[in-house]
Amino acid sequence: MYEEERKRGANKFIVFLLLLVVAMGSFFGGSIYGSLNAPSVIPGAGSSEDPSFDKLFQVREVINTQYYQAVDQEVLLEGAIRGMVNAVGDPYTVFFNQEEYADFLSDGQGNYVGIGVMVGVKEDKIVIITPFEGTPAYEAGLRAGDFIIKVEGVEYKGTEMDKAVSVIKGEEGEAVKLTILRDGVEKDVTIVRASITLVNVTSEMVDGDIGHVTMLQFTSGTAKQVKEAMEELRDQGAKGFVLDLRGNPGGYLDEAVDVVSLFVDKGETVLYTLDRFEQKKEYLSRGGSFLGEPLVVLLDEGSASASEVVAGALKDYDAATIVGQKSFGKGIVQMVFNVGNKEGVKVTVSSYYSPLGVNIHGEGIVPDVVVSLAEDVESPLTFENDAQLQKAVDILRGKN
Repeated sequence: MYEEERKRGANKFIVFLLLLVVAMGSFFGGSIYGSLNAPSVIPGAGSSEDPSFDKLFQVREVINTQYYQAVDQEVLLEGAIRGMVNAVGDPYTVFFNQEEYADFLSDGQGNYVGIGVMVGVKEDKIVIITPFEGTPAYEAGLRAGDFIIKVEGVEYKGTEMDKAVSVIKGEEGEAVKLTILRDGVEKDVTIVRASITLVNVTSEMVDGDIGHVTMLQFTSGTAKQVKEAMEELRDQGAKGFVLDLRGNPGGYLDEAVDVVSLFVDKGETVLYTLDRFEQKKEYLSRGGSFLGEPLVVLLDEGSASASEVVAGALKDYDAATIVGQKSFGKGIVQMVFNVGNKEGVKVTVSSYYSPLGVNIHGEGIVPDVVVSLAEDVESPLTFENDAQLQKAVDILRGKN
């Protein structure tokens, strides 16, 4: 199944493209990592009879003939394209030049240089979705829910997220100053960029016989790794499972469908999408080997998009109990197109809905059992100090 998915290679949907702030590009080593095989620009595009675009060429002509210095035409063109894309007002609709697109399509294997956070947009502000444990951002005390107001003293709005990320990028060992807004108070934080390695799936047995599987991102092949981890835990005698999606910002939609398929009957709806023309596309469960297994899913405010696809579907089918805190709330889907000479544009193309028709964009998923971690909890989390994981185990053991 997984090999077939890779060979299918057409119009990979991305349920989540929050940005991993790395030197190589935006969010790579997982979610969009690897071959995307996006379509060429939409048939019929490339020319326009719309006379309103004549003024674009008139402005270009004025600059080329009247500006007092020579102007690089490639720079001029890229600026015009970025202006058009930015005018949409959607932080998830982005143009990539050749270098950015190559980074975007690369299979980074989870190794990066950066500060180690995923960012998104809330209230027209850049918000931290996840500071990855052990990274410079995590060690500097950044938290999910913090707003990045300024980078190197320059203020950036949510619609300027791509610009802010480009400034945050840099070389290993170099410092970057961020202005963070938390609980109404601004604070400057200086962070030194470092090499970061991310492991997307880890597993362990907790409290004797409960399998605990943690997913960091929905990268290519992640669902297969989850399946293998759960099979190994079951062979070791696991009586129930905790699927830990805390801090997981999302990734490939196909991977989310495959994870849900482990627990939901074949042919059942995992989610559906609706575009601007109300065209509906359903994604169906492929069936799996863990149907009916006792399952708890852990969420927090850093769980977004593909994580919410999984949690929403399992919640609708009563296939799992959801524990933790309300999730981020990103219910829109992006698609990437090849344009120009090895360049690309990522566009928000649809909203997605859970099997029961719930769209969580801007709302998030409220857990069945709300449990918060103590403000002063020490890291790294272990079973002994993780109240959310402890509650999950209690539920699996039938305790209240």
